[in-house]
Amino acid sequence: MVTNNPINQVSLQHSAQTEKYDEKDKKKENAEAIKPSSEIEQDVGIVEESSKEDKTDSEDDYISAYRDWQYFQNCYTDVEDFLKQKDPLDTLKERFANNPRESQSEPTAQQNTYYLHHVDICKGMIDNDEDNYYTNMERLENEFRSIAPKSEEEKQLEQALLMQKQLRQLMLDFTYTSRKKSNLSSEQLQEINQQINQVTQNLLAVYDGKDELSEQENLLLQQYSQKLDELNGIIAKSHVVDNEASDVINAQINQHLVAMEEFLKTVISPDAFLIIAGNLFRSEYFQKDSPVLAKVKQETRIWDSYYIDILNKITMPLIACSMNYPCDAESDYMLSYCLGLRDSMFNQACGLDLEDFYFNFYIGANQLNDVNTYFQYMVNTYGH
Repeated sequence: MVTNNPINQVSLQHSAQTEKYDEKDKKKENAEAIKPSSEIEQDVGIVEESSKEDKTDSEDDYISAYRDWQYFQNCYTDVEDFLKQKDPLDTLKERFANNPRESQSEPTAQQNTYYLHHVDICKGMIDNDEDNYYTNMERLENEFRSIAPKSEEEKQLEQALLMQKQLRQLMLDFTYTSRKKSNLSSEQLQEINQQINQVTQNLLAVYDGKDELSEQENLLLQQYSQKLDELNGIIAKSHVVDNEASDVINAQINQHLVAMEEFLKTVISPDAFLIIAGNLFRSEYFQKDSPVLAKVKQETRIWDSYYIDILNKITMPLIACSMNYPCDAESDYMLSYCLGLRDSMFNQACGLDLEDFYFNFYIGANQLNDVNTYFQYMVNTYGH
């Protein structure tokens, strides 16, 4: 359990100060926080050199292999560009031209610089220039899974991935049992389907080789149609949800989520934390709130499940940062925000660490109190 909470102290102080600043002070401070392009280029070069040094033992590093595998999910477009020998900066320009969600008309010089840095990261994880994205993803996953976890953090990451896999299987089982299925025996279904086939053949025989039908034949067709409706109706009415089986699976899901919550209280690995928290406090549209999520709502007095999902996306990275997860300007998080690797771009994110970006740009003034409330609850409850 982590006892030091640097992000808690810093971000809350930062938050309190942010509330005191007027809009002009904010804009001035934010403008000063963004580095000029030349400074960023120098920083990127330094990061590339240090990254090479840090990864000399990457083949034996369970966590580095995991993060490489996860980061490569951002590289699909880049691999396609490599195979086509396309200029990556043309792809970045097209992102703005073809996406009405982007408020900018073209990328900034900073974004160009960071995008080339991102491309270099993707290139560094490719062994064969002719391999497509999926081949590379499979290789990176296999490399990660071939490494045996050694340290406590590595073992926690392994456990978190296992618990996530088990939860996903339970969710699939729940979805399957929630589907309507016939309560008729296979023999009954077979008999009804045989009747349907026979009536269908009789109906078609009435039409066979005839341009016009007599009154008696039309009456016969009506009788056959009614019989088909009757037989299909028997099958339709037999489809019911197995509520007992669904309740059993739902209980297993809730039990597993409670086990994940207990595990979360012991976690010192930021990667494991993000995996467990990302699954634990998420609402599912097809079932009631889990006991864990219900408790979160009760304690925080935040009742909207959709809004909690939004707070999770903001708060969990901040907590991970306090656990020494990479959150600097060249981290996965910030490259994603700067370049829109997973969602919309924010050119203000380029050159900033996660906390500066969040509290200066990303978190709205009306949202700040909710973020603090949710953050405090997570820190106080799970000790991170």
